Parts: sequence; structure tokens; C-alpha cells
Amino acid sequence: MVSPDVAARLADLSAAIAASRADPASEAALAALQAGTPPLEVVRTAAKASALHYDPAAGRPPSGLLALASAAGLLPVLPPKARPFPVLQAVALVASEPKSARPAKPPLVVSGEITHLGRSFVFAARDGDLPEAESVFLGILDEGWERRMAGELLFRAAIEDMGDAGGKLVTSVGLWRLARALGFKDARVILRPAVEYLVTGPRDSRAHASILQVLGKSWVDLEALASSGRPLPKDGPARVAEALASPDDATCASAVLKLLTDGASAASLAEALSLEAARRAVASKGDPAAAGPIAFAWAARFVLDFTRTADRLHALFQSALLLRGPSPDLALPSPPHASGQDALLRSLEEDLDARRPDPAAACVSAYVASGGAPARLAELLASRACRSSAAADGGRALLQADASIAEFLGLKSAEPAMALAAILAASPRDEAYDERWKARLGA
Repeated sequence: MVSPDVAARLADLSAAIAASRADPASEAALAALQAGTPPLEVVRTAAKASALHYDPAAGRPPSGLLALASAAGLLPVLPPKARPFPVLQAVALVASEPKSARPAKPPLVVSGEITHLGRSFVFAARDGDLPEAESVFLGILDEGWERRMAGELLFRAAIEDMGDAGGKLVTSVGLWRLARALGFKDARVILRPAVEYLVTGPRDSRAHASILQVLGKSWVDLEALASSGRPLPKDGPARVAEALASPDDATCASAVLKLLTDGASAASLAEALSLEAARRAVASKGDPAAAGPIAFAWAARFVLDFTRTADRLHALFQSALLLRGPSPDLALPSPPHASGQDALLRSLEEDLDARRPDPAAACVSAYVASGGAPARLAELLASRACRSSAAADGGRALLQADASIAEFLGLKSAEPAMALAAILAASPRDEAYDERWKARLGA
């Protein structure tokens, strides 16, 4: 049972977000957390208020909601004392965004035979028919439990449309994970902006058309390819790099298809693409522009694990096309002559403070090679990502930390953590909010 004081703080938070008042929203969230409110409950309140006032006519992605999703994803990585910080950063961003003056009216929810509804949703998304797409999708979606078919349809439509350089799939996966973290309570409210941005945001189906053309000419059994295969052979990474160096999308898609038909599993190819995206970010010396393919590869791997239909292979192809280009040389400086894992982590912090992306990546590589505990490195990198103002960077640091740490821990490879360290070191930072909150929280 929520106490009257906490309920009042959460009501203040909701009102401040609806009115796009960042400072009062941050104060209300901080007060609620200081009163012992679980961080996820603050996330839930902020997400619901933001989603109700999301304005699809503005054509902007729901970056604040995605930041809240990333904050929820980072909570298990952080120690209890650090968990308020990603939540407060996301709240500051979501409250700073322009919003619709009035909450969205409840959509007309359509019910009926599920297969027919699924086709209707995909057609409506393709045609840009927002009222139809909303009413059909929200009719398929159930409150209080995760209905797989709804997710499969949302991800299928997002994979087809690479507008915003794949941001639609990243947003759809992020908001689905947020709804999952919140137990699918208020799922129709929280996932509605994902559908709205999918339908009204920038559109680009050219890559998907290239994929369909290649698949149409090949007469392959997608169902069999999606559900079978084995790990990549020793020359697999080299063949993946060769595929990505293709001169055009059709040639690249054909090369990826050849890897699948030669017996490579979709999961092993997705892992290779994720690691390649991370290596490219490191080679770019942490250029923030390299972060997008990492997030997309992470979202594509989520879809491959989540979806049971053959359409999930399209996420794999899109990830490859997004990375298309020559693989750069990855030459890092020698790791510091640090004695022990603690010293390597201290050197990493020094490199992050001094904005040295290559040495930071080298420290991560040396730490992982030394057998250092992944949880310690993940905690350090997540904590650093939470220091930079999400309101200033649009939530990119939180998203990058969520995606990269999930890949680092899931794939048990150093590259995603190296990429995150390089990006954090290279990115401009604004830590004014962080310093203020630390003083208030005694952290």
C-alpha cells in the first residue's frame, strides 16, 4: 500500500511530466525515491505520464520513454545506492520533452480473429493508417501479461521500416522491455507511442525491398533456416566481414543468405554482427555515430530470441545492411602496466575522466583478458553512463549502456564493453544534475 506522502509525490511527478516541467519532475522523483519508493514504481509513473501525452504529430521519437526503458534495464547491474541515478536522468529527459497539452483519448480497440487482426495491423502500419494500426494492435495486446503475438507483429512492422536508421525497431524493443519490466500493467498506454512513432515517423523501406528481392530469387525455406544451423566455423568472422564489405545491399543480403544456407545458425550470425558493430565503434575512437548499429544489433538479437516466425530473419539481414562497409583496422594502444584488476579499473576511470577512448578500450580488453569479474566492469561502466545528463544527450548514454552491457554479459566477449568505454570517453558530458543529486542522496 502506497503511503499518502508517496502517492502525493508520484502525483506531482506525473503532473510535472505532463506539463514538461523538468526541475519539478526531478524534485518529485527524488523525493519519492528518498521516501523509499521502489525505482521501478517511479519509472512506471513517469512512463505512463509521458506516454499519455506523447504527440505523434510532432514526428519525434519517444526518446524519454526509451530512456526510462534503459534505466529499468540498468537497475539490476547497479548497486542499490546507485539505482536512483538512471531513473532520475531518464525522468529529467522525459519531463523536458514537448508534449501534447491534453492526454490522448483512449483508442477504439478492435477485437476479432487474431490472424486476421495481425494482417490488418501490418497493412495499416505499411499504409501509414495510424487509427487503424493503433486500434488493431491495442486490441491484440493484453493487459497484465505478455502476449507474444503482439510483440511479433510490432517487431515485424518495425523491421520492415528502417526510417530513423533503424530507430523504430530499437524503440519498439525498448518499450516492449519496459512493459515487461512493469509486468505489462498499463501496457496499452506504454506501448502506444511505439506504434505511433512506427506509423508517423520517417519511413524507409528500401533495404527491406532489397531483402525481399534476394529472398524471392533464392527459393529458400526461411522456416528451416530460422530454426536450424550451427555455430559459425573458424573462418566465419572473416566471411561475415567479407559479406559486410559488399558494394550494395542486394549483394550483402545474398552473402548473409549464403552463410545461412551453408549451415550457420541465425543466432551465431547475429552474435557476429553484434561484435562487429562493437569493434567498429572502438575503431572509430568512440564516435557517437557508431552507437546506432550497436543498439540495432542488440534489438535484432532480442527479436531473434523472442519471435518464433521465420520473419525474424529479416532483423538479421537489416542488421547486416546497417553495418555494410569495409571492416576497419582495430589497433589499440598497449594496456597500462597496471598490477592487478583493481589497478586496471582505476586506470579505466582515469581514461574516462581524461576523455581517452583508445586507452579506455584497451583497459577494458586487459581487464577481461585477466579474468576480471564481468559484474564489476558492468557496474563501473553503467555508473559512468548514469552521470551524463540524459536531458542533454537525448538519453543516448543510457541506451548505449543498456544495450552494450546486455551484449557484454550475454555474449561474454569484451568488445561491447570496449565500445561502451570508448563512446563514454569520447562523448561530451554534462554532470550538473548528477552532482546535485549525489549531494542530496549522500552518494
